[in-house]
Amino acid sequence: MKSDLSSYDERQSKTSAGASSTSQNPVTGAEPNPQAPQPPKKDYGRAGRNLPAAIAVGLVLGGAVLASLVFIPQMFLVVALIGVVAATWELSNALSRSGSKVARVPTMISAGFMILAAYFLGREALWVTFTLGCGFILIYNQIRRHRLNPVKDVCLSIFALTYVGLMGSFIAYMLSFPMGNMLVITFLAMVVASDTGGYTFGVLWGKHPIAPSISPKKSWEGFAGSALFSTVVGVCMVVLAFGAPWWTGLVLGMVIPVFATLGDFSESMIKRDLGLKDMGTLLPGHGGVMDRLDSILPTAPVALALYHFLPGLLF
Repeated sequence: MKSDLSSYDERQSKTSAGASSTSQNPVTGAEPNPQAPQPPKKDYGRAGRNLPAAIAVGLVLGGAVLASLVFIPQMFLVVALIGVVAATWELSNALSRSGSKVARVPTMISAGFMILAAYFLGREALWVTFTLGCGFILIYNQIRRHRLNPVKDVCLSIFALTYVGLMGSFIAYMLSFPMGNMLVITFLAMVVASDTGGYTFGVLWGKHPIAPSISPKKSWEGFAGSALFSTVVGVCMVVLAFGAPWWTGLVLGMVIPVFATLGDFSESMIKRDLGLKDMGTLLPGHGGVMDRLDSILPTAPVALALYHFLPGLLF
């Protein structure tokens, strides 16, 4: 009996030893600690992003856009087409996180045709193409039955087409004018100046948020920097490129930052509602393509309207 008990004890000790050995790390031999601290996430400070990557990507993209506009303006149409289609895809994917099924393919196809129609055929063709695109989305959703929220699916798809496709088409339409490449360069330069001024002033002196519940890092100090940088660039561009009165650049410089900032807030609201930090990961240090177009898209129709009304730019 005593021998049986001793053999049983030996078996138990071997079993417990085997169990403890299997719970150990096969490489280090150390037992796992469930309460061990996880590796800390990268802290980019007040910049909030990987600045070296952001600067490198920004320089490459900016150089490609500027080179296409200066040397072969039609090549910019290809760049705009790719950017709008990619942004439409990103926004459609993001909106689908709400539980809806955004019609990605019809929305992307329609957005692409709207860009081409605006440049080659004019604004009337743009509106016709936009209407046909909405019809395409409706038919597509009718064909694909068994959807839980068909009305919501259609509305979000048309929203993506309007937000990216329609507003982006105004840039293509702007390019079709005489000296259209300079109009686009002026518009983009002022938006970039607005973003740069807002970012610089916000990081250095930002203390008073504009709308903390939407975007806590957007401050009134940053908006002052946006207006200052955009106005300086606007005055220089209209005088040097068009020979227009200096005050037209002042008007552009004061209006464009308002809509560029509203564009930033609009996308921030969408991302906050969907629980996203960025719309995509295509551009290191920036997020997605849509994250770079957030201030450009809502500003394009405003800039085009100002070009028509301010003297010395179109006529």
